[in-house]
Amino acid sequence: MTSDALHVPMKPAAARGSEYRALALMYVSQGLPTGLAFYGLGTLIRASGHGVAQVGWVGLAIVPWAFKFLWASAIDNQCARWGHARVVFATQALAVACALALLAVPLSVNLGAALAGIVLLNAVCATQDIATNGYAVARMQGRAAGLANAIQITGFITGMLLGGGGLLIAHGRWGWQGAVLLLAGVLALAWLLLWLDKGWQARVTALPAAVRLRDLLRHRDLGWALLIALTFKAPGTAVGTLIQPWLVDRGLGPDGIGRLQMAVMLATATGGLVLGVPLVRRLGNRRAVLAGYALAALALGAAWALQALDVRAAWAYFAAFGVQGVCEGAMFVAIWALFMNWARPQAPGTDFTVMQCGENLSNVLAAGAIGAVGQALGYAQAFALAWGAASGLLVLLAFCLPRVRLQGEEGHL
Repeated sequence: MTSDALHVPMKPAAARGSEYRALALMYVSQGLPTGLAFYGLGTLIRASGHGVAQVGWVGLAIVPWAFKFLWASAIDNQCARWGHARVVFATQALAVACALALLAVPLSVNLGAALAGIVLLNAVCATQDIATNGYAVARMQGRAAGLANAIQITGFITGMLLGGGGLLIAHGRWGWQGAVLLLAGVLALAWLLLWLDKGWQARVTALPAAVRLRDLLRHRDLGWALLIALTFKAPGTAVGTLIQPWLVDRGLGPDGIGRLQMAVMLATATGGLVLGVPLVRRLGNRRAVLAGYALAALALGAAWALQALDVRAAWAYFAAFGVQGVCEGAMFVAIWALFMNWARPQAPGTDFTVMQCGENLSNVLAAGAIGAVGQALGYAQAFALAWGAASGLLVLLAFCLPRVRLQGEEGHL
């Protein structure tokens, strides 16, 4: 029996709707600081007069997302004792406090202190993400995984849209303090909406009392799953990070880059919903991943083509990166539906989080390295290297996927 045939108990529509709404709000909240790190920080660093090489410092803000597996089992255990809702409420309140603390450290005045505050905010939201992952896996494995991960991708991208392009626009109009107040306000609003919606807050009593990180070794296919998680996003992260100073050097200001980022992230969310979910439902987990990655790898050459042809029209940026976003959205939904159905029900937050950490570790390395590569080789060669890496990883992915076992399949452990 494949994971797509797993039995998922039917729930009243109101209860399921509450779970979906809560999941969306959680992922929006967690996407806000990630969007600031990935899609806003590089632009702000460059626009503040710092060098292209210093854009690599963006990788520091992603570090908590790469290493949250170290405390994932502790959060899983805490969710078993307190319930997921209480953990989410506590971390959401801390995120609001961290955002407000950034008011005192404008990026243009003290780059180091501002980066430290952004890293701390990301650490809090990464911790909440462990509880969110556990909540989703515990309730939505099987056929619900495709839609659950579409909600994850759409919610997270909405948060990144607000935290990246949205905050760039706010920064251009109201400065650092205005942008940070907007960030804190959105986080506080999400906390309030989660608190008012009671339907999702029921506890899952089947979770074990003690989850241990070393229990991951019970997955006989752990190495293959980690290899996928560690590699699939690196080329896209490298290109996405380098695009920010590239656009600045082409004369776009923070407002213009913010609007472009928002359009691309909307395209990514759309791709996840209209292309990713049907791929998972019609092709199954593995073939959907392969098809989604092939599309994303092909579209990743957009930046190289624009640089090589010296295309500078704004409509071309929106068109090329919009198509790339649609393809990446489909890939993300397929990949994370695969990992949701790979995670053990006994340790939902830990297993799913470890895979996310694999992705984020490669994001740290890719974001940290691409600035130096772009400085040394120039934009065109750096974009070409990333595009070529994506093509090679497609072959690696095709080799790994048959060796990954999903819940409900014979020999999955």
